[in-house]
Amino acid sequence: MKKWLPVIIYVIVIMLIFLNKEQLIIWIQRRDSTNIMAIMIIATLFALFPVVPYGLFAGALGAKFGFFTGGIINILASTCAALIMFLIFRYSFSGPARRMIARYQRVEHFTKMFEANAFLAVLFARLIPIIPAQVVNIYSAISRIKFITFTLATVLGKIPLMMTFALLGDQLFENTTNVVITIVLYSGFLLLVYVTYRALGKQ
Repeated sequence: MKKWLPVIIYVIVIMLIFLNKEQLIIWIQRRDSTNIMAIMIIATLFALFPVVPYGLFAGALGAKFGFFTGGIINILASTCAALIMFLIFRYSFSGPARRMIARYQRVEHFTKMFEANAFLAVLFARLIPIIPAQVVNIYSAISRIKFITFTLATVLGKIPLMMTFALLGDQLFENTTNVVITIVLYSGFLLLVYVTYRALGKQ
């Protein structure tokens, strides 16, 4: 029961957020909603419970607070969410999940490679937006990588994407040319990340 309690709480909270997501987003967008701590908590909940793509929420924060402040809120909130999920799964299900992985030789081999290059693996996974953040959090928790390694790689990996979301939100209604330029530059950055990852994987 102790192991399932965090999951039960997780499901209840995600249902509450899903039922009230429109009201929360409207409150965030209101001009008089400037309580940073409250917004940080709500942003963390949206990052922790993916009832809407966090990129949309991160862009809304950029539109409301601007590139720098919105980006910092995005980084802190998404990192806090990642650490919370990591700890929940590390101390609730890592043992049974690890034993299940051990039954499959290829998965176990991949997990050992992941652990041997934990920092770079998490870092590159964070830099590539098509990889769901929750998958990275859970898989990292199941593996034996250190909490500090996961934290540092997560923070560094989230900076480019979260700041990009904030910039897109900040510029969306003011300068569409900058939005297009930002998307092109970030696409080039992702291509560079992919090429680098492939090169390191062959070594």
